[in-house]
Amino acid sequence: MKRLLSLIFLFTCTGTAAQQVQLDISHVVGGLPMQLKTATYNNAAGDTFNITLFRYYLSNFSFSDATGKTVAAQKAYFLVSEDSTRSRQILLQQCPEGRYTQLTFMIGVDSVLNFSGPQSGALDPMYGMFWTWNSGYIMAKLEGNSPSSRLPNHMIQFHIGGYRAPHVTQRMVTLTLPEPLVIRAGKTPQLSLVADAASWFDGAYKVSFRQLAGFMTPGTAADRIADNYQHMFSVKKIVNQ
Repeated sequence: MKRLLSLIFLFTCTGTAAQQVQLDISHVVGGLPMQLKTATYNNAAGDTFNITLFRYYLSNFSFSDATGKTVAAQKAYFLVSEDSTRSRQILLQQCPEGRYTQLTFMIGVDSVLNFSGPQSGALDPMYGMFWTWNSGYIMAKLEGNSPSSRLPNHMIQFHIGGYRAPHVTQRMVTLTLPEPLVIRAGKTPQLSLVADAASWFDGAYKVSFRQLAGFMTPGTAADRIADNYQHMFSVKKIVNQ
């Protein structure tokens, strides 16, 4: 009897753990593959620039089906960085079984953890994504260089943060999937996403590096760029297994 209970317990735990979704994220700039330091790009204002650092937080993942029912994956925080292939391979845990037509997530760290001070894991301040002076997280960060910049060494430096009204920079993203994502026990479907960094500067809020080459504090400019990059993600491919 004890052995039977042990086998049932093992099967139940394995089934739950197997309900996973693999997210693979690739970065582009205006549709061109992102290459740190070596590649040059142009924004809508005609400025030439390169990117030396591209990093952001993702959290609060959930799925919605055709009826509008929404379920959440296990809560976790992921720091995605162009210089780390592993960080761009996210494994979502404890995803309820079903056929889903939308994926929703947050770019940034929710307000509760911002109020709670520095955390551990992906939220450890050692990654350079926490303002100790402001007791809050940097939601996303893009750095590079542009001949148009008037900052030292022609830097461009955009650190997007702010969690207190009126400057709140967490953004929710909802992606409609081109085909249903099927989550079932024992299988790990794969969802490939593309994030286009050009959206930071070429959205509804146009950025010229001659006029604005960077900032490192909450404010209206950070809010508007967050509004821009809320639209940087698209779905490339779904592989149901």
